Amino acid sequence: MKILLTTILALMFVMPVMADDTADLATKLKLAKEYSKHVPVADEVKATIDALAVQVPMDQRVIFRSVLERNIKVDQLKSVAELSMAEVFTESELKALVDFYSTPEGQATRVKMVEYQNRIKPILEQMIRTSVETFQKQTK
Repeated sequence: MKILLTTILALMFVMPVMADDTADLATKLKLAKEYSKHVPVADEVKATIDALAVQVPMDQRVIFRSVLERNIKVDQLKSVAELSMAEVFTESELKALVDFYSTPEGQATRVKMVEYQNRIKPILEQMIRTSVETFQKQTK
């Protein structure tokens, strides 16, 4: 009987916390969906495909794009992305993201980010190659 009473008391304290977590997740999921309106997953996928296609020989780009577009399920990725954002970020962080990306500056930043990443990518890749080569020499 003492164990049952202890369990009931514990649940009385835990249940409100669990309910708050659910409400918190629901609020954060709503914010994540709002973020997705300003930073559409479909646009991010297209930008990624565009960046990858440049690395493929010109005569294979059309088929490469076609294969990626057929196999990347944007709706599924969007759902996973929104849930992940709701689980990872705090409510205030999500609000800040939504606030920023709903501005003209936020949208300009989103568009320019691809160019920025394309500029630093070759340098980072070279640094990684050099590091791997150094590692391989040191471990022989």
